[in-house]
Amino acid sequence: NAKIFEKISKGMKDRGYNRNPQQCRVKIKELREGYQKTKQENSRSGSEPQTCCFYDELHAILGGAPTTTPPLYVDSCKGGVSHNRDEDFGDEEDEEEEEDETILPDS
Repeated sequence: NAKIFEKISKGMKDRGYNRNPQQCRVKIKELREGYQKTKQENSRSGSEPQTCCFYDELHAILGGAPTTTPPLYVDSCKGGVSHNRDEDFGDEEDEEEEEDETILPDS
């Protein structure tokens, strides 16, 4: 797992943000917990629909069964959800191809 957060940190640095792997781990944990809490609240009958920051993007990533590979990944810098191509985060070679695969409009 440490290598994943190192890759995320590197990707953030490549985009002009200075975040270390520990900061990335904490932020991802906070986002995941917020999504799970919101999803649990929404599963209660009679409750008003809730949402959280990046709910749709997190649902695309985390909404499936825990043992399956998510079909989508999110690049929040580009503002969309893209098809999962099992590639490393921060690869520069395929950035032009990724732009063509975005399925949500830029915000």
